[in-house]
Amino acid sequence: MTIYPNRICCFKFILILSMVSILFSCKKTEVKDELLDLGYSYYPLDSGWVKMYSVDSISFNDNTGKIDTFQFLLLEENNGLISAQGLNQHVEITRKVLFKNSLVWEPRTSLFAIQTNSNLQVVSDNIRLVKIVFPIGSVLNWNGNQYTNLGKRTFFMQNLGFSFSNQDTVFNNCIQVQEALANNAIEEVLIRSVYCKGIGLVDFVNNNLNTQSSGKSGYLVHQKLVFYKRP
Repeated sequence: MTIYPNRICCFKFILILSMVSILFSCKKTEVKDELLDLGYSYYPLDSGWVKMYSVDSISFNDNTGKIDTFQFLLLEENNGLISAQGLNQHVEITRKVLFKNSLVWEPRTSLFAIQTNSNLQVVSDNIRLVKIVFPIGSVLNWNGNQYTNLGKRTFFMQNLGFSFSNQDTVFNNCIQVQEALANNAIEEVLIRSVYCKGIGLVDFVNNNLNTQSSGKSGYLVHQKLVFYKRP
């Protein structure tokens, strides 16, 4: 069988062209995937997610001067979509707590979460808050109360892509959202959440103190992730 040089060249050209086409196709797919990463994985809603948090809480009573401290574990589980009035397409996140020196998990009110193309909404005690805006980093402040009649409450996106340590674990590729901040002669308020890409909420602070001359009243709450299980 005679092999002609021209045919060999033609075959080599087709082979090279095919390889280039495959490489270019792969590159396009990678770029497309990057463009499609809007940040939804900062709060995964897949069924089967389990997260456990340790919670430290301190309450101050200005009438009695009493200070109470509480320590407990908070367990959250994603249980899939529910069908209920006003909550269609929401994921139910069931919650249970285990207090220190107790052996019994006690049920708590569930959370309900939904991700739209533009934001993450979480419903807690019938209050709907816009926790995150997508794409991540496209908007640096927004009205977290936009679906309520509670008045405007500005949330701020902070520290995009940073590493966060809760003293036990270092979480990479995190974002921080400041939900409230006030520090003046009558009150000290700080509410902020830290989310890790691919995991979700890893740290939450909710401090609300009234510091008027009658005495300190209010509470300090710190919730940090100690265990998680992907589906």
